[in-house]
Amino acid sequence: MLILSSLEHATEAFARFGPCRVISLLSEDEPMPVFSALGADHHLRLYVERDACAKTISEAARRRAASIIDFAGNWERDGHILVHCYHGVSRSTAAAFIIMCILQPEIPESELAQRLREAAPHADPCPLIIAYADDMLGRDGRMQDAIEELCLPCAQVAAPISTLDFATTSEAALS
Repeated sequence: MLILSSLEHATEAFARFGPCRVISLLSEDEPMPVFSALGADHHLRLYVERDACAKTISEAARRRAASIIDFAGNWERDGHILVHCYHGVSRSTAAAFIIMCILQPEIPESELAQRLREAAPHADPCPLIIAYADDMLGRDGRMQDAIEELCLPCAQVAAPISTLDFATTSEAALS
């Protein structure tokens, strides 16, 4: 199962679902939660600099996309994975969409994007991270197109905990 949350709900989501891996996408001034039950190699910590120019933002997004792809590629689906960012709306949902595309390459990107939105109506995946992942995964713009074609997300200041179950690929469940 793929679990999405904001920073505010990350420790609750970890306690509730007991994921075997965590991806944290936070700014350097935001507190990094400690998941003591995880080994360091099972917690990907991706920091975002608050004061950045367009060039450094682009380079950082490329590195984050590559790190998410590598981390997800090593996940053997031996348990749940928790992905969170500060609000649980943009960076974490971009990471979730990338993971969905890696784990279910036979399903069209547009369908995966729709499943993400059904499970997390607030999902507004970061287009820059998606663009780099699309390129790295050789998706020929389909990931970007799928996200651009989604209707506007519902407004959310901080997202609740959402889950996507890969055991039954035709379902996306909202907790």
